[in-house]
Amino acid sequence: MHIEDRPLRLAYVSMHTSPDDRPGSGDAGGMNVVELHQAYALAELGHNVELITRRSGADQRELLELRPGVTLRRVTAGPAEPVAKSRQNELIGVFSEQLDAIADTGWDLIHSQHWMSGVAALPVARRLGIPHVQSFHSVAALPGASLAAGEPPESPDRIAGESKIARESDLVIAVSGNEANTIISRCGAAPARTVIVRPGVDTEMFGPDGELFDWATIGVREVPSTGVAVFAARLQPLKGADLAIRAIARMPSQLRPRLVLAGDTSADHQGYADDLVSLIAEERLAGQVVFTGPQERVDLARMLRSATVTMVPSYSETFGLIALESLASGTPVAIWAGAGGLNEVVDDDSGLVFGDRDPEHWARGLAALLADSDRYRAMVASGLHRAGRFTWPGAAQRLTAAYRHLLGWGHT
Repeated sequence: MHIEDRPLRLAYVSMHTSPDDRPGSGDAGGMNVVELHQAYALAELGHNVELITRRSGADQRELLELRPGVTLRRVTAGPAEPVAKSRQNELIGVFSEQLDAIADTGWDLIHSQHWMSGVAALPVARRLGIPHVQSFHSVAALPGASLAAGEPPESPDRIAGESKIARESDLVIAVSGNEANTIISRCGAAPARTVIVRPGVDTEMFGPDGELFDWATIGVREVPSTGVAVFAARLQPLKGADLAIRAIARMPSQLRPRLVLAGDTSADHQGYADDLVSLIAEERLAGQVVFTGPQERVDLARMLRSATVTMVPSYSETFGLIALESLASGTPVAIWAGAGGLNEVVDDDSGLVFGDRDPEHWARGLAALLADSDRYRAMVASGLHRAGRFTWPGAAQRLTAAYRHLLGWGHT
């Protein structure tokens, strides 16, 4: 076997959240899904992927085979319990030491996910003499910037850390053109060492056909003719659940769907859910908005398939995986045009793209769509077609080409 054809041995480092954590819980979100499904798709191509994360529970096993070719390793760095993201930077040093202790000289490269992982893993890669690849998944806004610029830095070390790993990593993988531009302009990454690999969607799970969600199981007893609008994300200001509530409140009562908020607060945003409860009362939506926790993937697929519309009113997204999963499920998506990478997932044919964050405008747009069945059906068809362009096997092939090119084994 020629060296350029042999399977790769890859270390994927995810310090602050485990790839198998449920999206919408704690600090887990689209990044977890992307990392896990990239690993699965790479294993399907014959590669071996070791996912390395921090142990966050005393009963968690150190080593777990998730699928053939994909293992999950948990290292002890700090207390074996959940730690707020804003405090995890204090654990970077000890995590780096533990990563170094288990480092395998057979790894071909280390691919870090998020900035803390990169700061911890870069020196380990240098000691091993192997390339370091960095994915950010989100880039911190500068102090004082609006939420539209991205999530506020949870640590004073983040901005400097992001700049360091963007400049010093051998390759940066971005999930969208928007994220690539941000990493280059804000963090100083070299354009020649920045590659875009867009995520995929599991169309066997997320599709228009299949079992529907039983809304009664989460307390939605009476579903109106206009159905249910779903917001599925962590409950934090960046994700904009408050805009979803305000928009639904301003819709005509005969066209107003129920609103389901499927997600949970992280340790750094514990008071936000209470703020949303107060807002629901102010908007007189008692009984019309239901909170439910983060869903298992199969239940999320049923939920998106059964929804009338998916609300993704984020201020900023590097990509917007939930929007892609909704389109693949046959459900239109409502987004803000200024939310970065979301524009590379949803267009005016497959969803509602609002030019501002005025809830009155969102309410009118949603009402107009739900009152126009022909337009709605056309939007569903366009969304299904658009989602078909994003596949995990395609993402794995592009990653493999980028890795081999970096190692000098092939050409992108």
